[in-house]
Amino acid sequence: MRRHVRTRYRRLTAVSTLCLAAFLAACGGGGGTRPVAPGTVTPPPTPTPTPTPTPSPVYDTLEYSRSNAAASAGAIAAYQDGATGAGVKIAVIDSGVDIQSAEFAGRIDPASRDIAGSRGIDDTDGHGTSVSAVALAAKNDSGMHGLAFDATLIALRTDTPGSCEDKCSHSDNNIASAIDTAVAAGARVINMSLGGSAPSSRLRTALANATAAGVIVVISAGNEKEAGAGGDTNPDPFAQIAANSSIARGRIIIAGSVNGSDALSNFSNRAGSYAAYYLATLGEGVRSIDETGTGRLFWGTSYAAPGISGAVALLADAFPSLSADEIIDILFRTARDAGTAGDDAVFGQGILDLIRAFSPIGGTSLAGSSVPVTSDAGSLAVLGGALGDGGDLTGTLSDVVVLDSYGRAYVADLAAGVSRAAPAPRLAAALQTNTEEARDAFGVAGYSLSWNAAVSTRPWLGLAQSGGIDARADADASITRGFVTGSVTPGTGVGFAAGYGADDLLASMAGTRAPGSRFIASGDALRDDGVSIAGTRAAAVSQRIGGWTFGMAAGTGETQSLRPGSAWDRRRSGDAVQLFAASASRRIGASDVSVTWSRLDESGSILGAEGSAALGLTRASSNFLGLDWAMDAGHGWRIAAQARGGLTRLDVASGGLISGADALRSLAFAFDVTKSGVVARGDAISMRIAQPLRVEGGALRADIPTSYDYETETAGYTRRTFTLAPSGREISVEAAWSLPLAGLGHLDTNLFWRRDPGHIASLDDDIGAALRLRARF
Repeated sequence: MRRHVRTRYRRLTAVSTLCLAAFLAACGGGGGTRPVAPGTVTPPPTPTPTPTPTPSPVYDTLEYSRSNAAASAGAIAAYQDGATGAGVKIAVIDSGVDIQSAEFAGRIDPASRDIAGSRGIDDTDGHGTSVSAVALAAKNDSGMHGLAFDATLIALRTDTPGSCEDKCSHSDNNIASAIDTAVAAGARVINMSLGGSAPSSRLRTALANATAAGVIVVISAGNEKEAGAGGDTNPDPFAQIAANSSIARGRIIIAGSVNGSDALSNFSNRAGSYAAYYLATLGEGVRSIDETGTGRLFWGTSYAAPGISGAVALLADAFPSLSADEIIDILFRTARDAGTAGDDAVFGQGILDLIRAFSPIGGTSLAGSSVPVTSDAGSLAVLGGALGDGGDLTGTLSDVVVLDSYGRAYVADLAAGVSRAAPAPRLAAALQTNTEEARDAFGVAGYSLSWNAAVSTRPWLGLAQSGGIDARADADASITRGFVTGSVTPGTGVGFAAGYGADDLLASMAGTRAPGSRFIASGDALRDDGVSIAGTRAAAVSQRIGGWTFGMAAGTGETQSLRPGSAWDRRRSGDAVQLFAASASRRIGASDVSVTWSRLDESGSILGAEGSAALGLTRASSNFLGLDWAMDAGHGWRIAAQARGGLTRLDVASGGLISGADALRSLAFAFDVTKSGVVARGDAISMRIAQPLRVEGGALRADIPTSYDYETETAGYTRRTFTLAPSGREISVEAAWSLPLAGLGHLDTNLFWRRDPGHIASLDDDIGAALRLRARF
């Protein structure tokens, strides 16, 4: 049987060159990740003195804009990621190639030969040269270049001697021999811009051997629509072999042609019943060269096929571990949809799109690990609490090698996977809910029972720098938290609490710290650790020995999300926090002194931040030592100070980015001055300066995958050390005035200023004022 090609071409004019350049100028681009070059290893130390760096190649050139087959497919995405086809062999079974052309110099494989005779491979027809140039013509700043411009050409000439004087024909036996030669020479892809009747038995065997060897075969869909033969609803019979599973094995691609507007060319056969194997790309007005080296525009599915063959070579170069099936799956999966949504009888799988093909597909995981990872906001960590903005964490994650679902390595900036929980506006919280204490007690002969409750009330008026004015008049009140304490024997007490931590309960039992506060913008240094805990329950026991009161307490709760509406928006059952505390308190002269040790065991959070398995930080244990001191200085003056220091040990999970961590050091403090009876009897003016718990230091070590070797499928790592100490330091200064209202409650006024809210230096200062009416019940 004989094969033939049908191709139309015309000389490229100056006008058409300008039009093409204008149309293609917008083509190109890349993605948020970039592939890792094959076989890379961790770079060696920079020598001294540092040599002058080699300039990076420039790919978005005038030559590229003229190379419309490459530009329309988005091949610049492959070039910018280091893929040029180097080391990949493309076999072109056609009429030979112009061996004098500089476009192929040094890249014609020794296995190239004339299968049909002894003429040599020098092309006299031009079809083989023009097809080969679309696939791999050199990038030399002259004319145009092929998609895989560094690939090696196996030129296999199969045109029957003398046939090209009219229209080249190719026998099945010669084509079969050429396929066998290509496979033996190590071709990764075979291009056949040929058409005609169904393959013979000999040719079918050769095709089966090629696909069994993992070679991809690309065959033109045919130009029968142009002929008006009525056979254009399906590909050419020669190409229909792609549907024969025992021969093709899904490794034969049928190439259809579209124009520059992604419309199917008026000459191209459609996908028809072969949509599962059909991929379209530019085949209309394709810039290439003929056998004399003259630039021309060519038409025909013959020129769509080498565009796809070049794309195969680029993927094989960039990702040498990909199998033939994976390469085809990537090309089909990432094709631009055209016509009817999904696979259709016109465009088949769609239109070749290398920008999408070179982007990660499916889920990604850390190189060298099966731990999934994404750059979605909050997927790695949600920062907040004592960690603030996490210091150097995001900078550590700027270039991490990840693998997509095909095992392709990419350098990804995972910093976007770390989000920050905005610190809650203190005034807004106070305007929503205020707490007032309610209590009662009774006792008999040294035994007692008392209860305290924090009752929520609504404030009357508030004013904040960013929140405007909020006026409320709501008589509703409800108990939000409380505790019950009692003495079971003289000097021995027990307590139970809901909504209070273990250390809060101990302090309240010892009488050294009240559960409420007149301050609304500056927190309690011994209690506020930034951890959002719900469902807290605690129990405590105390014993008075001489002037000292000793106590022990334990409690539990559940961590809550920092970011409502995100993946973290859940109360994580099982992600409980355990709270333990022990204290020693006594009154010394006019002073109340309490020393407290407390322990906080977290699962799912770290001092108010939230980690992930990809980061390797999900659990933490903190030990705090706190001092609470208050003194009556006489004449209505009272001075108080709080300080707490902590050491937090992180549980580093295997498979994550963090490989080791020193203990995190944290600190909180507050200093208060109160004067009673300033304006009226029972009133009080107070001032506080405070810092909530803040991580001050502690190094973490991350082993970051920064390279990947496809041959051994192993990652190369770079050790980085960083700290989670935040960029800012929150300091709050607050003044409060409380005026009793004839036993009906209190009228409170607060003025405050908060620098670096949430320990984040980039945030504006928080300034505000509030007027609150607290009513008793």
